[in-house]
Amino acid sequence: MSTTVAPSTLVTTLGDGWRRPRAEAQGLADAIRALVVDGRLAVRTRIPSERALAPALGLSRGTVSRAYDRLREDGYLVSARGAGSWLTLPAGAGPAAAPSTFGTDRGLDLTTAALPAPEPLFSEAAAKAAAQITRHTPGFGFVAQGLGPLREAIADRYTQRGAPTTADQILVTNGAQQAMHLLLTLLVTPGDRVLVDAPAYPRTLSAIRAARARAVPVPLTPAGWDTGAWAQAATAAAPRLAITIPDYHNPTGLSLADEARPVLAQACARAGVILVADETTAELRIDGPSPPRPLAAHDHAVVTIGSMSKSAWGGLRIGWIRAAPHLIRELAAVRADHDIATAVLEQLVAIELLGRWEETLESRRALLEPRRDALLRALPPGWSARKPAGGLSLWVRLPAPVATRLAAAAARERILITPGPSFSVDGTFERHVRLPFCAPPEQLANAVAMLHELAGRLGAASHELTDPLPTAV
Repeated sequence: MSTTVAPSTLVTTLGDGWRRPRAEAQGLADAIRALVVDGRLAVRTRIPSERALAPALGLSRGTVSRAYDRLREDGYLVSARGAGSWLTLPAGAGPAAAPSTFGTDRGLDLTTAALPAPEPLFSEAAAKAAAQITRHTPGFGFVAQGLGPLREAIADRYTQRGAPTTADQILVTNGAQQAMHLLLTLLVTPGDRVLVDAPAYPRTLSAIRAARARAVPVPLTPAGWDTGAWAQAATAAAPRLAITIPDYHNPTGLSLADEARPVLAQACARAGVILVADETTAELRIDGPSPPRPLAAHDHAVVTIGSMSKSAWGGLRIGWIRAAPHLIRELAAVRADHDIATAVLEQLVAIELLGRWEETLESRRALLEPRRDALLRALPPGWSARKPAGGLSLWVRLPAPVATRLAAAAARERILITPGPSFSVDGTFERHVRLPFCAPPEQLANAVAMLHELAGRLGAASHELTDPLPTAV
């Protein structure tokens, strides 16, 4: 089933960063291509006619027509007489075309913030899990809520971190993204509002769109979360849910201060808003003090999403939801319509890894610290980024609003990056790109050098600053 985007909506989503003097048709084509590749506009979305879009953008119809022609030539737009035009992806385009690993001859993928598996820990855990599988083969092979020992291990970890938890508060999922979709399926109806960080994780925004809900952004400040703004939005917008990443926020690297956590949780509780804490990066501390207690430690109603895909390995699709037991039971019932349960072998691997969790996290720190520092050193003058104490990426502010154009130019050089508007509800953050520090240092340095060169070609060289570059979000 296809949807139709109105001219005014498309104008808002595009923003103004694509406009180029004497090259507006190419700029518009690049911007629309970026929207579909990033997932901000779904494949098969019908876009406005040239006649309707031209006045909304303040362009001639001929300029829009040339942009559409370029999209058709490149395979991103299909048109049929009497049926309109809709977005598509040509063979080999989109996220599926990303390089399969770091630094291969296919290029460098900096769109994914993820690490290689912790070896030899992972292989040892997998071998032990395989040796135990025969204990489970006589049964049906699925438990909707997850294997008891895994739920107990996850609950114990929350208890150690300061949020006492029991196994009946845990639902094991296939990664954090499934957890997010299950929560939205159960708790949100079409048209509901959902508070999100600004910037927000793109897959959270896409999940909200898939639920046909409306994301309402609450901007992060240079110091982090404005709890007053969150309280005001929770009252004024009357949202159903509020979703935030309180630890090593993706993409900014910020962490919610300990004293602000109960304030945020209580503000949502008073407004009758269910607060969801996405903790997929919570245990990826690199240096500095240990993170504060989880948000759930301050209010039993807070729902938490967790995952081993960032802390351990992306190929281990183990995530979970921590919530009140009655909500866990309801989510397990909803989950039956999706995939019934998580694979037993993967759960057994997760149990083994959690038994050596401190070793696993230490291996992550040893990998991330030199890579983070190398990426910071590689940034050219005028490119600004906060040094995060954890997480997987830098939120880099550019000298000019060229993020979408830079991403398109970099892709032609086989370097894939995620532009700032991908983290936005309304197409903002054209001055930002997210750069993960997951690749080896020399590859990161080479990639940044190329990005700097490309930015210069786009008129965003370091010496062309138009305003100061604060460390603000």
